Amino acid sequence: MTNRDDLDDLDRTIISMLTEDGRLSASEIAGRIGNVSERTVRNRIAALLQNRHIVIGAIPDPTAIGRDVQAELLIEVEPGKIDEIAAELGEYDEVGYLAAITGRYALAASVYFDTNAELFEFTEGTIGKIPGVHRVVTNMILRMYKIYGTRTTALSQREPKPNGAGRRTRRTK
Repeated sequence: MTNRDDLDDLDRTIISMLTEDGRLSASEIAGRIGNVSERTVRNRIAALLQNRHIVIGAIPDPTAIGRDVQAELLIEVEPGKIDEIAAELGEYDEVGYLAAITGRYALAASVYFDTNAELFEFTEGTIGKIPGVHRVVTNMILRMYKIYGTRTTALSQREPKPNGAGRRTRRTK
């Protein structure tokens, strides 16, 4: 596997364009860049996928698909059990995001359900019964504005500021 230092400006440009619209074809990307062939873009995308620098897929807006109950979970785990518990939690479709974190809680997860009862059953009846889980703290998400770089319906319904005023850009080294 290559590391992130192996990515050049072209790779980063392709990734940026696919982040905005994962449906863009190699031809469209090449046309927007202007000085690169469709074949080069197609080969770069294949390499980015193969090296797991990117994954192309649909990111659903939980509210738009009826998953109105959304929560962030902080999970306190017995030392040495993080990977084992993460592997188990990663199998659930309701878990949209799962990461090892620093601090008192070893794992953080975003989960999506149709009802509060389903969330309760998952936190208490599923996660709470996994050996090595000491505590689950549930923080309800009241409104999701952006998920994995994609604006949700809650944010896209708001009027954008004229001329991009107030927009922030990521600083690069």
